[in-house]
Amino acid sequence: MPYRLNSEKLAAANRKVDRRTLRTRAALLSAFRDLVLSHGYAAVAVGDVIRCANIGRSTFYLHFSSKQSLLKHSLDTHCMRLAACIDGAVAQQSLVVLLEHYREQRHLNRVFFEDPVRSIWVGRLSSLIAQKLRGRPVPAKRRGLLPPSLVAATIAEMQIAMIVHWLRNAGSVTSERMANAILTNTHALLL
Repeated sequence: MPYRLNSEKLAAANRKVDRRTLRTRAALLSAFRDLVLSHGYAAVAVGDVIRCANIGRSTFYLHFSSKQSLLKHSLDTHCMRLAACIDGAVAQQSLVVLLEHYREQRHLNRVFFEDPVRSIWVGRLSSLIAQKLRGRPVPAKRRGLLPPSLVAATIAEMQIAMIVHWLRNAGSVTSERMANAILTNTHALLL
């Protein structure tokens, strides 16, 4: 019985740490997002983020190695949805929701569509796509044509370029057609 009690205490302690970790990361991500949207990525320093999040510098570095790693983490949810186009794990409607979010927030989010943020976004998306390509069989007609890392980088660039150009001409194409075009072009690059 004492063993069980200790393991229950340990499990409870782990849940407490996990919640605290989640709260800290959420505070850092929220502060970072707000600062980037209001001041631009280049103008934001780690010191600004920790002050805004009311988190100590050492705590920041327990969670993120740099401002760039914080940016990559903040892009993960969006990147995962776009990378899911590779294996058909994303429904067109899910992309429509993401595209609608981009369209509604385009005036605030334009910082994400310009360098250096755009290049970091492409790199993060490319690495997630490359991971998916590693677990996927290569069709016989594609073997030896291009290395998977180049295919991943090309797909990431294409997806983000399509979104950026679509947003600059907002209203010219529906979100549904855009989602379909992203899925179609992604699959075309895989053939």
